[in-house]
Amino acid sequence: MVNMKRKEGILFILLVLVVLGAGCTDKEQKGDNQTLSISGQWSPTSIDPHISGTVPQRLGYVETLVGVDYEGKIIPNLANSWEVSNDGKKWTFKLREGVLFHDGTPFTAEIMKKSLERSFIQSASTFGKIPVTSIEVPDDLTLVINLNSTFPALPAYLSKGESAALAPGSYDASGNVTKPIGTGPFIFESWKPEEEIVIVKNPNYWGHVASVDKVVYRIIPEVLTRKMLLDSKDIQIAMILSPDVADKYTEKADYTVLEQPIARVRMIAFNTEKEPFNDKKVRQAVNYAIDREAIVNSVLSGYGTTASGLFPPQFYWANKDIAPYTYDVDKAKTLLDEAGWTDSDGDGTRDKNGKPMKITLVTYSERAELPSIAEVIQQQLKKVGIETELKVLNTDAANTQRNKGDFDIYLVGRGLFFVPDPDEIMMTDYHSSGTSIDGWGAYRWHNDTVDQLIEQARTTSDEAARKKLYDEVQAIVVEEAPVAYLNYYVNIDVTTSNIKGYRLHPTECSFDLQNVSIS
Repeated sequence: MVNMKRKEGILFILLVLVVLGAGCTDKEQKGDNQTLSISGQWSPTSIDPHISGTVPQRLGYVETLVGVDYEGKIIPNLANSWEVSNDGKKWTFKLREGVLFHDGTPFTAEIMKKSLERSFIQSASTFGKIPVTSIEVPDDLTLVINLNSTFPALPAYLSKGESAALAPGSYDASGNVTKPIGTGPFIFESWKPEEEIVIVKNPNYWGHVASVDKVVYRIIPEVLTRKMLLDSKDIQIAMILSPDVADKYTEKADYTVLEQPIARVRMIAFNTEKEPFNDKKVRQAVNYAIDREAIVNSVLSGYGTTASGLFPPQFYWANKDIAPYTYDVDKAKTLLDEAGWTDSDGDGTRDKNGKPMKITLVTYSERAELPSIAEVIQQQLKKVGIETELKVLNTDAANTQRNKGDFDIYLVGRGLFFVPDPDEIMMTDYHSSGTSIDGWGAYRWHNDTVDQLIEQARTTSDEAARKKLYDEVQAIVVEEAPVAYLNYYVNIDVTTSNIKGYRLHPTECSFDLQNVSIS
């Protein structure tokens, strides 16, 4: 009883603070300057965009050589154009003229060269996949990247936030970033780790100048807290809401629910390093035991589609011919029997050589629907004789547990196109050079044929030929089942009705805030 009263008191204080904060926000909107308040759950791990560039890129205070359109295609950005030599080893980028950094420093090829060289070191886990030998600067507006082999994915890698251009004034005497000075439509003003990032309009932006004068991005992992702030209108955009929360706004005239299919798949990765999931038949059995339609309809309220393979079908690189695993309890039971897991003592839990089939499923709470999906999977696996312990942690703790191998199943919402080309996800999640480390995908899984196909695709210039190679990889992964693909994401954001122009990019690389206005 005492604990309940304490919780109620804390909640009351929070509500009072929220209402007071909402009053301040309303007052700001009545003046000449417009402040946009938004909230999401992710925080940069560093002030340095070359280490943690996703949020800075989304907020628009840093930019990259190339961009990505809403179809997932590479488009000009800080580079106006580019060409590749006949042997595929020399890429020449022509840079945009007249671009200024936020401190007034002209954007040049030499600065871009130093930014790339630094980012290739700071984010080596990503950019180490690029076979670069040298970067040259023939003149102020020309950048040449030399490779030791053909690598058609290069422009896609150069769209990732960690490759952003930073002005020399961003660094202290030791070369550490103290204040990121970029070229984007917004200027970095301040960052309180795990709390908020404040950015202001760049009036000298080379492209479309933002309508709002200031953006406050509040970092709030808990979906119900984001909802509370949205209800009080202390924020105008609440990002990544769970379906049950978003549904509460569908009939409210002063709010807008925005649905955006994105390049992300909910899936479970099996720990193939140990029993029982070192056995292909057991992995396939779990695939058959999961009712994907039920998860979409119940937990996700229809926001999403069942997954058959890695990539959602709206993206070019998806293998659309893969036959999905269908819900088949009898098939799952048969496969488990064949693998030697039977219920020898009739207690409802399968066993093998005296060991009960008890597994641990690890997931994280920042994506609010994942714990609910985990509970459904737990119930569905019980029907085929698998007892599942759930561990719901925060993202950092869950990743630590995964990296130690202290799990059997890892339930994750996997982003697919932070680099909008299959090479990065394939090398990280399915090639043995990635799966042997940590990775989000096929944990400790090794397949020689998959390795060879991925390596061949890396150096194949013809796009149709690359597509065929990646189609083969996707088919093998589904058959061998080191993972179980569950469903493709429909991202749900809710805004107040006076917000116009907001749209999450399908690859999640941008919030497109320079096109947002407050009416």
